[in-house]
Amino acid sequence: MDVRELAADYAALVAAGKMDEAAMKHWSDDLVTIEAMPGEMSQTRGKDEALAKARWWYENHEIHGFRSEGPFVNGDTFLIIMDIDVTPKGGKRISMREVVGYRVANDKVVEERYFY
Repeated sequence: MDVRELAADYAALVAAGKMDEAAMKHWSDDLVTIEAMPGEMSQTRGKDEALAKARWWYENHEIHGFRSEGPFVNGDTFLIIMDIDVTPKGGKRISMREVVGYRVANDKVVEERYFY
């Protein structure tokens, strides 16, 4: 599968709300995730840590709406723009816009980098 095919499938799964399926199908076991803010989960290493971080996020946020655009592909990298209407537990409802960059090697996503 080339990067464009992988990116198109990944983006379609994300748009359909199937993030877990996208992760299990396309993430490398050695995936590195990098958030744009400091903190305990600002970087994860390995698929298991990344899945634990994602599960924590979903357990601690109520999602009211989600929309995505992309993928935008260049070489071994693709971007997806995500707009999320969300309320963090104990917080106020907010609208988030983030760009997520994905680097691909050996037909798997090896790096996921968040920009917001």
